[in-house]
Amino acid sequence: MSCALHTKAQTTIDQFSALESQGQMPIDFQKILKKDKNVTDYSVFLREMIMEGKILYGTKLNDYVNTVIDNLLKEDLILRSKIHAYIVKSPEVNAFATKNGLVLVNLGLLAQVSNESELAFVLAHEIAHFAEKHGDRPSGKKDTLKDRDLLNYYVKYQNRSREQETAADRIALTRFFANSSYSYTAMMGVFDVLQYSDLPFDEVPFPKDLVETDFYQFPDNYYLANVAPITNRDNMVDTLFTHPNIAKRRMAAKAITAGKSENGRSTFVQPEELFNEVRELARFECLNFYLTEHQYDQAFYNAYVLRRVHPNNAFLEQALVASLYGFSKHKNYGQSSEALQSYKKVEGEMQQTSYFLSKLSRQESSLLALRSAWKSKEKHPDDTYYTDVVKDLLKDVCVKNKMKFNDFSDYPMGTNPDSIVEEDNVPQDSVINKYDRIKQQNQNNKVVPTPKFKTANYMLVDIHQNPEFVNLMNLVVANAEDEQILDVVTKKKATDASSIIIAEPQYVVIGRRGAKAKASEQCAKKLAKNISASVRRLHLNPVSYQAKDVCAFTTEQYNGYVMLQQRMHEYEQSGGTAMVYPKVANMNAAFNLAGTTKVCLMAVKRTPGQFVSIDKTNALALTALCPYILPASLVGFALPRYSTDMYFLITDFETGETLVSAHDSQVSAMSEAYVNSFMYDKLYNFVKGK
Repeated sequence: MSCALHTKAQTTIDQFSALESQGQMPIDFQKILKKDKNVTDYSVFLREMIMEGKILYGTKLNDYVNTVIDNLLKEDLILRSKIHAYIVKSPEVNAFATKNGLVLVNLGLLAQVSNESELAFVLAHEIAHFAEKHGDRPSGKKDTLKDRDLLNYYVKYQNRSREQETAADRIALTRFFANSSYSYTAMMGVFDVLQYSDLPFDEVPFPKDLVETDFYQFPDNYYLANVAPITNRDNMVDTLFTHPNIAKRRMAAKAITAGKSENGRSTFVQPEELFNEVRELARFECLNFYLTEHQYDQAFYNAYVLRRVHPNNAFLEQALVASLYGFSKHKNYGQSSEALQSYKKVEGEMQQTSYFLSKLSRQESSLLALRSAWKSKEKHPDDTYYTDVVKDLLKDVCVKNKMKFNDFSDYPMGTNPDSIVEEDNVPQDSVINKYDRIKQQNQNNKVVPTPKFKTANYMLVDIHQNPEFVNLMNLVVANAEDEQILDVVTKKKATDASSIIIAEPQYVVIGRRGAKAKASEQCAKKLAKNISASVRRLHLNPVSYQAKDVCAFTTEQYNGYVMLQQRMHEYEQSGGTAMVYPKVANMNAAFNLAGTTKVCLMAVKRTPGQFVSIDKTNALALTALCPYILPASLVGFALPRYSTDMYFLITDFETGETLVSAHDSQVSAMSEAYVNSFMYDKLYNFVKGK
């Protein structure tokens, strides 16, 4: 799900949409993008994050953080001139500093802190790392980083030794915090924030009426009798962690600040109202992250939590619909485990959400999403997103799940069929022909529940007879039948594809111990080279964005490019399932840049396959019948095999239409050949209109 609005124009969150960078692209970005991609320091992480649009600059959040740093370093202007703060699109509660003076603050930290003093302490801690030259590489990790998931490792975890962390806390309090006007007392709450950083924005019960009505109820076993209590992390053993445990850090901070005067200090230096707005913006943007990553249980629960405070917020309404819709797509197409945490790993009230979603059937998940989208469509008839989602869900309900009009009761769950008195609205004294009578009977026909009806059969009671809903259902079914016929009897016309945006292909190689950055980079380069050869062969005029191109972008162009990357990531997260996403206004920036609205996005994920497989064994067994093939069979048996997922998407960002959506999986020792063939075939078929 993606939207666009300039955050500096937002005085409140009432018109919230996805955060975008503002102003001129920083020189820091340009330096990183121009740097050799194979360097061994953390510039490789930062380059990747910039290319994927993970870092924000120039927003209201950036301004707020910079003002906090101004206060911390008001007595050290030379050090202040070396610090450059940016916002990272990650819900992890964290911040980190590089050896070049970049202080990167995660959205998750801004979303969870309780006051400005807590934020100030974390920033002072990171500035201390830079000031003390604690370095930019995890202690003892130099030789193993190349085998880790580099980007996630960098974003999620701090990279210092415990000794450096302890020193950073001490220096932050005695040097930077001491010279500021922030409250020592208010700051102490930050340790609670860090201790419970994995929790949602608030702890509120999951109400049944959020997913049920008076017309239907889910079985009792869809709900946990008791959610898992939130464990106390004070005494967590820290032997294997770079950070000391929270209890030790809290005690050390209390010892340092004991007896310190609060005179002239305050919890908030900037207006508290501004802090609250910045925190809400960060929380809303975290929802964008959850939706983009298809983490639908977290998106749904947190959107519900925020809507309790902002009941009429349009973005939160859309987030709730998008969460249920996205989860239903994963559920119906066999990928629900990828869009849902295991409820056993969740603590607190959100566990109820994860558990409930895990219990839903395919039909129930589609119908629950359909109800939500339909209600929003009625409230916002001009919003094409809700209409498109309703149509897509009706297709899943009626075509994929084969549910028909008469499968939905017009009477509430628990109604005794024997107590229903059929209504006869035909006037007794009127004389009408049999055809009019048939029409009137069809109009007044209500579906009576049968003993076989379950929860899903009662989930449309209040909208089942709505004429607009019925017409839309009939239209979707008819169109689906027409599409099946047309696919058989007609051929598509050749497409005008002389110009197309081809985004930098994404290629991830997963090893036994995680993502392998160097192998991923090498495979991505090979794939990009082969794609270039393919487009020349097909006489295409592609527009390809590389780091050197992004360097020269205006911020408007960069924001458009970021949306292209996000759309590809959303598609990859869907497992190749076509989904409806809101139209994105700033996609026009890409059109202005490239002169086309057609975007081609490609991604590959390669993971190790089983070394011993059935086909290898069968091939080796055939040598008993034909000994001459034994050498070839042995070579084939010895070759490593890979499971390769390939994704190919062509979309028109102006209309939001998906022109081509393809996904394939192969298990083979020749993964590279499969990838090249798959990508070329999809490009060829698109150009030729096949």
